[in-house]
Amino acid sequence: MQVRWCVALMALLPLLCPGRADAAERWVDLVETVFQNYGREQGLPHPVPTALAQDGDGFLWIGTQGGLARWDGYRFHGYQPDPKKPGSLPDSYIQTLHTDPHGRLWVGTSASGLARYDRDHDRFAIVDLGAGGLGRTHVGAIADDGPNGLWVGTDEGLYHLVPDTGAVIALSHQDDNPGSPPDGQVQALLPDRAGRLWVGTQKGLAYRAAGTDRFVPVPIATASDAVVGVTALFEDDDGRIWIGTNRHGVYVIEQGAGTPSPIEETETAGSVLQSDWISSIAAAGPREIWFGTRAAGIVVIDPTTKRTRHIRHDRTLPGSLAHDDIWALLRDSAGSMWAGGTGGLSYHTNGLGAISTIFGASNRANGVSGADVYTVLGTRDGRVWLGFLSGGIDVIDPTVGRVAQLAPDPTRPGSALPQDIVLSMAEAGNGDVFVGTFRGLYRIEAGSHKVTLAQVSPQRDPHAAVSDLLIDDGILWVGGVTDGLWGVKLGDKSQDLVFGPADAFRLNDKEIDGIKRGVGQDLWIGGRNGLNRLDLATRAIERILPDPADPTALPARFVSSMLMDRQGRLWVSTFGGGIAVMTGRSGTGKPLFHRLTLSDGLPHINVDKLLLDGRGMVWAGTDDGLAVIDPTTFAIRALRHAEGSPLLDYFANAGSVDTAGEPLFGAKGGLAIVQGDRLADWDFRPPLVVSDIRIGGVAVPSGRFDSPASATPLILTPETNSLAVEFSALDFTAPERNRYAYRLEGFDRNWVETDASRRLAAYTNLPPGSYTLRLRGSNRDGVWTERDLAIPIKVLPAWYQTLWFMIAAAMVALAMVAGLVRSRTAYLRRRQAELERQIADRTADLRSANERLYELATIDPLTGCINRRHFVERANDLIALSRRLGAPISLAIMDLDEFKNVNDTYGHPAGDAVLRMIGRTSQNHIRVTDLLGRIGGEEFALLMPNTAVEGALHFAERLREAIGDEAADVEGTILRMTVSLGLAEMRPNESFDQLYARADAALYAAKEAGRNRVVIEGNCG
Repeated sequence: MQVRWCVALMALLPLLCPGRADAAERWVDLVETVFQNYGREQGLPHPVPTALAQDGDGFLWIGTQGGLARWDGYRFHGYQPDPKKPGSLPDSYIQTLHTDPHGRLWVGTSASGLARYDRDHDRFAIVDLGAGGLGRTHVGAIADDGPNGLWVGTDEGLYHLVPDTGAVIALSHQDDNPGSPPDGQVQALLPDRAGRLWVGTQKGLAYRAAGTDRFVPVPIATASDAVVGVTALFEDDDGRIWIGTNRHGVYVIEQGAGTPSPIEETETAGSVLQSDWISSIAAAGPREIWFGTRAAGIVVIDPTTKRTRHIRHDRTLPGSLAHDDIWALLRDSAGSMWAGGTGGLSYHTNGLGAISTIFGASNRANGVSGADVYTVLGTRDGRVWLGFLSGGIDVIDPTVGRVAQLAPDPTRPGSALPQDIVLSMAEAGNGDVFVGTFRGLYRIEAGSHKVTLAQVSPQRDPHAAVSDLLIDDGILWVGGVTDGLWGVKLGDKSQDLVFGPADAFRLNDKEIDGIKRGVGQDLWIGGRNGLNRLDLATRAIERILPDPADPTALPARFVSSMLMDRQGRLWVSTFGGGIAVMTGRSGTGKPLFHRLTLSDGLPHINVDKLLLDGRGMVWAGTDDGLAVIDPTTFAIRALRHAEGSPLLDYFANAGSVDTAGEPLFGAKGGLAIVQGDRLADWDFRPPLVVSDIRIGGVAVPSGRFDSPASATPLILTPETNSLAVEFSALDFTAPERNRYAYRLEGFDRNWVETDASRRLAAYTNLPPGSYTLRLRGSNRDGVWTERDLAIPIKVLPAWYQTLWFMIAAAMVALAMVAGLVRSRTAYLRRRQAELERQIADRTADLRSANERLYELATIDPLTGCINRRHFVERANDLIALSRRLGAPISLAIMDLDEFKNVNDTYGHPAGDAVLRMIGRTSQNHIRVTDLLGRIGGEEFALLMPNTAVEGALHFAERLREAIGDEAADVEGTILRMTVSLGLAEMRPNESFDQLYARADAALYAAKEAGRNRVVIEGNCG
């Protein structure tokens, strides 16, 4: 008898513990490998990438059929052949790319041999292998031979190159020498950890053991005994040798084995390994080897279990692989994957594997049928029910995919789901599922999936909309869209209401958006007008209304979801107020909430759904991505595309936790699955590189400055005294989130911090001297790179700035002063008596009046700036001086944005306070040589002598940001303003009025473009 019970228990264990399946097997056949795709529109020189490599500095290199490109995370820098330009790329068709142990990039071309990229001079050096060497041939593969040697495979055979000495040895097949390299064009090379060199050609595979010169053929058995061409080779972390062939499948040589074994696909539908061309192989992780095919996308093989799956192009999915014709694969230093092929360049970010995505309405046979997942329910049998915005339900088994589909059928309103939104679902104790829709409540029987229109009570319209459902302690709670809350005991044929219209009128609102059982006898009800607490024992209702002004109150009216954490605290998500955590009550019994908003790290202020994972962490779906919250510290980490979450717009209250403790979020476009135990900190420290340098507007090679130190400085002459340095932190996962800072030692007092949109350090008219430009960058989470870059700079003086000229000028000036003093002494003595008498006759009132008259004639009394008339007079003098010296001079016209609204809303005293603040801030930030004036109303003018328009733009941006950071306090009301500026540089023989008109036109363009910006005249379009 005991044996029978043991057998029965063992048979029931999979049903009793459905969530304990191997996490690696759950969802694996359903989730998508999400890509970001790049093509010509993003700057690729050709839409077919054929080779990929990452150099020692961290740049990604993309070889195509029409040139070579370098990617820094923001833009592609292209290289093309140019016979008229020494050092240009030798061939536009790139066959292979390779980075050697020294970080140097080698380029194998289709018809022009081998080249090495010289990063210090931004040019290519063609490798000359002599009369018997490569010549102008096809290079199909490149591999390292230790730290100082290189193997080069061509259509003429195998070559060994020592780059430092130029020594070349040609190894070719000889029919009478069985130890010679294999015959045919060399298509793949692999030096393994054991010191063997593997060579794959059109006619087979061979290896050469370490310390020998003999090549040993490796037979690859096929059913037809055909000659197998080897197209790709790869060694994984466990020492397996993977072999890709031309239309004969994938083979593996296990560690210690000598014979290749074929790989059979576990996906029987659409098998391609035995018929397609394997172009490349790369490891995406310890349990994933990717095989690029020329017609069927990417085949993924688990090296341990040999299980296979496919990654294919799907035109219905926004993040699909760009095309099924794959030429090259690469895993970069951050662990992300790149695939190049006919459709362009596809990038799969290393999101750490915590979030997986199932896209809706894809071409998968077992996939999710609806596009937008509006509600989610994890049932006790381990399955997941998905309700759709377009109507209908899918039942998903995480290990096999969709096992049932309940399609809507408007012709059967009583026995089929309606063609309308599925708003909510709840599971009863017997496994039946209740479904709330806009057209009533439905009951779906467990097992048979029979659909029946359910009536809560004779008092309730059976077709009334149901927004939320809860089954608790044998009671079915139904939240209506327009008729409040209903409660009825399940199985009670009399349908007596536990809670109904007679009670619901006491709630804040009749539109119910959430129902949650709390601690003890508490039932929490959320709606569009706040929160309610129902005491199930006394039927008393506590109405909790929002008060945005009270930091301890509920922050917003629209309650979208609720959860109870492991400490028994209520968490409330809202639209417009973020998250509120009820931490206790005041002495008067008022609920106290702790708020979590954008400033705390939430990705969006609209929070749609809160879920608690198996570890007790709180997950939030928002209108701009997911977030995970530590319930102990309230620390928030936002998760978006870089963390593996391409779905960003989640639906209100759309989510559930499955039996494995995984939060599932419904979103526009599909379903997000969270496996929080896989989430780790992003500690990748990207290398910082200089991507572009321009001196006097002319580009100069920048590669040498990517080393930790560069002894040779950049030279700026008086004719080219402008510098612009663009730099990048090579974290490709989310480059828009990288942070940057720069400082010119000897010029800048502090670091200038900036974001990814302004990765440019620009300076003009630097004084002569020696400087060091220091650059910093961070990864996507703001962790700074391990080292800064330092660029030495030397600014040469103009002839009039040299020491000898200054000494000579000083001597002449001293002589002139001495003569002037002598000639004036006698005259001054004669005039002394008369002047003393005149001075004595002047009264204090007269002096004060004169000073006041001068001030009234030149100074604007409100802002302290000079007035328009005096500004024009001094401006003409400065312009004339600039013309004589041949120096640039620029004018900025600045206007306050929406200033009329200040006067109309707060009155003219407030407007005057704002103008005083603008004048004060502007005067604090201009140079002593600059001229600032109030031209009229809210308009100011700034004349910048000895400043070209590039430097004026840099200065104007700083002034605009400084004004935006200031505020005017008007009787307790804080007013902040933004300004728009138009810039123009003086042209030869141009009048001040003409310069002013061009700057004013640029100001008008800044206003038209949205205000709060600087526009240079000439860039107005």
